[in-house]
Formats: sequence, C-alpha cells, structure tokens
Amino acid sequence: MHKKIQSWWFVILSIFLFTVTPEHVTAQEADEDFSLTIYHTGDIHANIDNFGKIAGFLNKERTEKENTLYFDSGDIFSGNPVVDLMDGIPMIELFNEMQLDLLTIGNHEFDYGQDIFQARRNESNFEWISANTRVVDSSIPIQQTKPYETFDFDGVTVGVIGLIENPPATAPSGIVGLEFDPYIVTAQQYSNLRDEVDILIGLNHIGIAEDRRLAEAVDFYDLILGGHSHSILTEPEIVNDTPIMHSGSKATGIGVLDISLNKETGEVSVDGKLQPVSELEEVDSTVQTMVDQYKSESDELLNVVIGKTHNRLERNARWERDVSLGNLITDSLRNFADTDIALTNNGGIREEIEAGENSARDIFSVDPFGNVVSIIEMSGHDLKEVIAYSFHRSLENYGPQIDLQTSGLNYIIYTKEDGIYADSELFIDGEPMDLDKRYTIATNNFIVDGGDGYDFSKATIIQEDQGQVTNALIQYIEEVTARDGAVDYAPTEGRIQTLPFSDREDEGELTDAEKYTPTLSVKELTFDLNEGEAVLPKAQTLISNIDELPEGTVVSYVNKSDIDLTGANTEAQTLELLVTYPDESTVSLEIKVSVIAFIEEGEDENGTNGEGTTPPEDTEEDTDKEDTDKEDTDKEDTVEDGNETKVENDSDELPKTGESNGSNITGLTILLAGSILLIIAKNKQTEEIN
Repeated sequence: MHKKIQSWWFVILSIFLFTVTPEHVTAQEADEDFSLTIYHTGDIHANIDNFGKIAGFLNKERTEKENTLYFDSGDIFSGNPVVDLMDGIPMIELFNEMQLDLLTIGNHEFDYGQDIFQARRNESNFEWISANTRVVDSSIPIQQTKPYETFDFDGVTVGVIGLIENPPATAPSGIVGLEFDPYIVTAQQYSNLRDEVDILIGLNHIGIAEDRRLAEAVDFYDLILGGHSHSILTEPEIVNDTPIMHSGSKATGIGVLDISLNKETGEVSVDGKLQPVSELEEVDSTVQTMVDQYKSESDELLNVVIGKTHNRLERNARWERDVSLGNLITDSLRNFADTDIALTNNGGIREEIEAGENSARDIFSVDPFGNVVSIIEMSGHDLKEVIAYSFHRSLENYGPQIDLQTSGLNYIIYTKEDGIYADSELFIDGEPMDLDKRYTIATNNFIVDGGDGYDFSKATIIQEDQGQVTNALIQYIEEVTARDGAVDYAPTEGRIQTLPFSDREDEGELTDAEKYTPTLSVKELTFDLNEGEAVLPKAQTLISNIDELPEGTVVSYVNKSDIDLTGANTEAQTLELLVTYPDESTVSLEIKVSVIAFIEEGEDENGTNGEGTTPPEDTEEDTDKEDTDKEDTDKEDTVEDGNETKVENDSDELPKTGESNGSNITGLTILLAGSILLIIAKNKQTEEIN
C-alpha cells in the first residue's frame, strides 16, 4: 500500500468522512487478509442493450464472492435516443436495479440541463461524486457534490475520490454556476484521506492521459479507475506503482479488479482483467425486461424512415480530414439556416450511418445532445483564428488534429516539420476567401457558447436558436432523398486538407511570432517563495517551452503595477504580457491571475495545524478546458545560465506577496490562451514538495 504522507495540501473545501455499507457485502474474519472485487464500467453513453448480460454477470459474481462493489466512471447519458428522449430515466432505473454503488460524474451528465441533472441524481440509489466540482452559485438547481465516498466492510474502509474533466465538455448552460479545479491539486488536497482508509481508489472521468499524469504526480492511490477517453485496457496498466484500469465504452466490457489487503502490513495488491460482454451468456430477466420495455416505448417515433443512402456515411477519419458524415451534417446546417458557411465540431458526431434506409433513430444517434442551430456573422480574419485554434485545441492530449467539418468553406492547414500549425488558407467556391469580408455561419450552440474552449466573442449573433440540429438533418435527408432518390457522399471531398508548409505555393519566410506563438503552452509550476519575495518574475516561466524560444526573446509585463497579489484582492485580475521575438515580431497575451489559497505557517506534515482539523472552504478558482494540469515542476529562477531568453523587469516595482491572517503563501491560477497554469507559491520554511 502506498503510505507515503504528503507534506502539504491546499485549503479549498472542508473534508467530511461519509461512510456507506453496501447492502450486498459481508464481513471477513478479523484475522484473515481482506479481499474485495470491484466491477467497473464507464463511458456507457446510454447504450443499454447489454445491461441484461451485465446484470446476469454481476449476480453470479456476487454469489461467489464475499465483498464486492460496482462503480461507473461517468458519461452514462447521451448516445442512445431510447434513453435520451426520456432524459436519462432508464439509466437510473437500470442502475438502481443492478445495485450500482457509486458514480463519478462525467461531462455528459450535464447534457440534459441542470434541472434534469439534479432530478436524476435525486432518483439514484447511489452517490454521484466529484472532488473537483464546486457550486459557486447557490441559486442553480445543482447541489454541491460529495468529493469522495467511503465503504465499510466490518472495520475495513475503502475510500473513493472522484474527478471530472476540467471543465466538462458539455453545453456551457449545463455548467453555469459551477467551477472545476485542477486534477493534481485536488487530489493532493485529499491526501490526508490516505490515513483514514485502508484502500484508496480514484474513480475518474478525465481520460487515460490525465490518469497517467495523476499517477506520476501522487503516490497514494492503490488503484485508479478511469473513463472519458473510451480507452480499453485488458489488464491494469502500472504507472508509478499505481494500477490504472479503463474498461472501454458503450457497455461492451466490464473491468474486474481483485484487491487484496494484508491487514497486518497494510499492503494492497491489485489484479485485474477486462471481461468482454460478448462472451457472457447468462441474462438477468428482470433487467432485460426493463430494457425491452424502454426500447418498445420509443420504437414508434424512432423507426420512422426518413431517407436512404447507398453508401455508409462515415466519421472515423474526421480528425484527419473532411468525412462523408461531417459533410452531410454541415450541408444540412447550411441548407437549414441559409448561410454562407456551416461548421460542426468533430466531438458532436457520435455515430455513423449505415447504408440503406435511414431512420429517425439514426439521426438521434448521430446527434444525441439536443443541440440547436445558431447563426452568427464574422469576418474571414476572425474565422481564420477559430480554424487555427481548432487544430491545436487538443494538442496536449492528442496532438494537432482537425476538429471542424465544413460546408461552403474549404480550408488547408499548413504545418511545420513537427506537425504543429504554421498557417492556413481558406477558400470560398474555389477562390481564396476575402478575409476582410463578413460571412454568415451556421453551427451548433455548443461551440458558439464556448464549448471545447471555442471563442466566438468576435462574432455577431444573428439567431441564437434556429431550431434543433436533428431537425435540420431530418429535413435535409428527406429533401435530398425525394429529389435524388438517395443521400450519397464520397468518403471525402477534399474540403479539408493538411499539408506541410513547404508545399504552400506562395511560401514565404515565417516571422518568429508565426513560428513560435501557435505552440506557446503553459504548465503547472511549483516553486519556493521567501516571505515578501515577488511572485511575477517567477511567473514568467509560465511559457512551458521558454527554453525553446529563440535567443533574445523578451517577455515583458505591460501592466504589472496594476496587479495586486497581497491576498487582499481575490477577484480575477488581467495581466498583459508582451512577447517580443528577435526579428521584432510580437504577440500580446492576456493572463487571468487570482489568489486561490493560503497555507498557514506552522502546519504539520499531514497538512493540518497539529490538531487534526480539516481545511475550511476557500475562495473560487478560475479554471479552463484543456486540462491542463501537469506535474509539479520546481523552478526557482527565470533566467538560467546559458539561456538568453529573459524577462523585462526594469523600472516598475513588481507587487510583493503579503500576509493575510498570518499567511504568507500565495496560490495563483493563470489562464493563458485557453489553457490553465497553476503557480503554487510555497514558503521555504515548510517541507519540500514531493
């Protein structure tokens, strides 16, 4: 068992110990080693066809094993119209029947809206947890979630901490009044739970890449069960001595984790496998009857034939180029809204459409989110910025990739040798786009509202709600089938291409700003801070690839004298940063800075004041999408030997950190270009951070 004590923590939420004894567990004899089997699913996305088999498997296993738990790592909704048209009710009723013990909230749990989120939560016989979710507006329907849950097996305690994607990829209206904290910092905040339980598990919905980073950064988990990335592991993957298990998606696999606790030494061992549902034969008749009933109730609506296609409408290559289904969707949107251009994000294309007759069921499977068509107007220059963002939106986790399908617009992404965005060209009717002209664009409200980090703030809203995306698709398929006999698309039409910059016909010399700015990124940074020492000079290392920028690059603070980091001002403040490259090209960055936490002097190594008290609630923290908590990196100096890159720090005196209620440690949250940087200032008098 990982018993290493973390020597520090952050004061954000009060910690209380919630203990639940599952109905289906029995106690072991006190002098025996303790054994527990955990069953795990995730990313089910409302796919209930296999639930009869899963329930049958769980029934059989529970009769053979003394101690069991069943966990799901989130995204139980959105993906099957049988469930989605009933606002998720079938999922809750089925999980209640199958005795699910715990759910970590996934991003798609917010898809139906906040009222329905809380209603489904209230109907659940199991807890919904998330340690990094905070309700910051008490007027919203969603009530504060528990950060963790514990289960007691006659004296053996199992603790489970939940983490959700930060922020969740869902309609922005679904997460109004909520804030989401960084993964690693949140986990460290609950490190003292390690000493209160015998077995500690992370039940996460942050994706396998972030689960790996979390395991590298903290060493107190006995097991991490993950979701969000739809990853399939046939057995646990070991990262920094921590087993990680992902069980695929759409209820096609069940993770089976056998855990053994040596009661004398406290050592925990984990063995596991993935049980394919296709290999199961036994079916729970009660659960299967429920599934059949739900499907029967929706058949009349969903089985209506709306059109026909001779070719399969595909989505799988959408991260590389335009695809037939993406072209159909965007053509439908442009036809429905009568605009110059249509865009849709790849994450919203959930299923493919098979050749043959097309039903309403197909359409609701392709777009299960209930998104509406929004019409906006923006200039070519501003649209080009959106295209640039789309290509490196997922740079940290998946690398550069296409994310926007189009109609009425063709575009070429030009990349540098390492595949990173260098430039783009946009075309209308085969001719270069007039970037000064303004164009009407139909897209979905998800990205217009800022979903996936998209910024359409420079656009003018023409029509916020033109109607359902599904209605646009159904109408277009009916019209084209009536006119042409079928809706047929080639696998790709060349609307989107990715080419090396060297292939560009009018290739010219890139400025330093064009070369380096698209790849500027941020990282989580940890450093020691003496009392009264300035924070901002160290904050210059917020540019994670600072050492890779050309020699002579100067980073200067434009308005540093206006930033108050004494702790008196907890509101977010805007810091303007100017990067000047050797060729005199420049880029301006706006960074949001806010004080988030103080660590009191005299705390003991367990993160308390020596009296075993738990931290009180703290102030709000600014967060943003692309994760991006990274591992803590100790960085004392901004300018290192042999590196000419420097911070401009001349006449203006930088603000100093001050004391507040005896504290002289300041935590900062920095937002840069849609990413998050967390700077943790830590007094040298306390113990080193591991």
